[in-house]
Amino acid sequence: MVVIFHSFKNFKHGIFTLCLLINLIAWIGLFLFRIFSTFLLERAAVPLISFTNITNIIIKHPFVATGLVIEFIVFLLLTFWLATIAIIGFKMLLTESFNWDTLFQKSLEVLGRYHLLGGIITGVYLLGFLPFLHFLFKTPWLSNLTLTSMVTEFVSRNPFSLVGGQLLYICLLYFLIRFYLVLPLMVLENEGILSSLKISWQTTSTKNFWKKFWLALIKVFLITWSGYLVILLLQVIADWILPTYNLLAINYALFSLWGIVSLGISITLAYTEVHITNPRGTFLLEFLLIAITFTLSFATGKVLFNYPINPVTIAHRGVNQKNGVPNTLESLKKTIKYHPDYIEMDVHMTKDNKFIVLHDNNLKKLAGIKAHPEDLTLAELKKLNVTANNHQTKLTDFDTYLKYANQHHQKLLIELKTTPNNATDFANIFAKRYYANIIENHHQLHTLDFQPLMILQNDIPKGNLNYLMPYNLTIPKENIHAYGMRYSTLSPDFVAINRQKHKLVYTWTPNSRLAINEALSLGVYGIVTDNVSQLHVAIKEAQHWSDAERLLQVLLYS
Repeated sequence: MVVIFHSFKNFKHGIFTLCLLINLIAWIGLFLFRIFSTFLLERAAVPLISFTNITNIIIKHPFVATGLVIEFIVFLLLTFWLATIAIIGFKMLLTESFNWDTLFQKSLEVLGRYHLLGGIITGVYLLGFLPFLHFLFKTPWLSNLTLTSMVTEFVSRNPFSLVGGQLLYICLLYFLIRFYLVLPLMVLENEGILSSLKISWQTTSTKNFWKKFWLALIKVFLITWSGYLVILLLQVIADWILPTYNLLAINYALFSLWGIVSLGISITLAYTEVHITNPRGTFLLEFLLIAITFTLSFATGKVLFNYPINPVTIAHRGVNQKNGVPNTLESLKKTIKYHPDYIEMDVHMTKDNKFIVLHDNNLKKLAGIKAHPEDLTLAELKKLNVTANNHQTKLTDFDTYLKYANQHHQKLLIELKTTPNNATDFANIFAKRYYANIIENHHQLHTLDFQPLMILQNDIPKGNLNYLMPYNLTIPKENIHAYGMRYSTLSPDFVAINRQKHKLVYTWTPNSRLAINEALSLGVYGIVTDNVSQLHVAIKEAQHWSDAERLLQVLLYS
């Protein structure tokens, strides 16, 4: 506690105002990037950006590819500029020579001097330290940076990549710490990149540096989480004394403000012997920034916590705990017994314009042959033996799968797996053949491809159509009823905005208990998982969370 009070003693309004301003600029920047991404993708009818279609985008949509490259460069430049503002502004506060005009003028000069090089260096720093920033500083704009979550999900797919990824990250983190002086030297001393690397490496090689580093890290952790625990304690007291009043949104907003306060305090830890002065004109600006930050966070929390935890349960690819080959009739029969609200499954169009239940666009993994579903007829596909999860069976045609589901009153969430060659035909044929069945039995459709989604809207009600988004790069569209979002890219803001617009948000595919709790705490409408039996248990427990417990879940995972 002595550490905390000592830090408060040296913490003044100037650095807090800087942190608030940087947070707001970054938040606005991310929002504008999403608007630009949405504009690009819609104009070129490109549904999404992923590892599987990046080559196709470059070849067939060079305008989109160029625009996205420009957007990425601008993002790096913005990140570098904000880092420059922080470094120069803090130095000016220490030397009691703070001036807003001078701050922005010098920061722009540095931006013009180093431009993309500085952006790349800052981007590497942000990528490396983002997990710690997420854990320590719960600010509105940090909650929207989900890149590390996507990387973590990607490397966690098997034990080898998980161990390898962790080792690589530890190495990256070590070098980032050793080179943490590079940016300050470039910004404040006008040093070149090579000399900055050399000076930083030499400065951080002593035992005294590492002793101070670990001590500062402990202080930052104690200061940051002491504040969070105080806010949680307030919620516990509110649950006890004022159970009829919902104070969750207020405390959620306090988390955001405390994240920024603790960030400012943490910066001052390296200079506790210096008293930072208050720059003139700060108080009015600070009040305005606090009001904006609190309002944004409060509005997000108000929407998030306005809904009970009772999501729709959806069995991913028709299996539960690897109880069969995904997307087959045998696994459907087993999974129905767990009573999911929906069973999610995938449909491809065959060579003879019929439909097979299958996820992958290549049969190599399941059937051991190098072929695509659209290269074979339905009869040829149904003869194939497919193996997965230590089970073997035959592929199932969609008509048989749909008939069995209808007979057992099991609703389906049907993903349409289109290709660039058959997207239009797929949508038209599928809608003509199945729209009455889908409406009558309350099935849902979703797809990664925006083009067939728009075609299907002519025949199938909007309430039965959902749009899948692997990465949260765009803003919600007015003509989309529901979104399916990869759980690692979910953010409280995205869920809240869609809730406010009366749009539904499904998330896929949280399979661990921690990932499921994350989705539950954010109040999504539906959860697609490979472990629907565990999801049922998690929902029952979450429905008995106190407000304080729910706030803790959001704190841990947002």
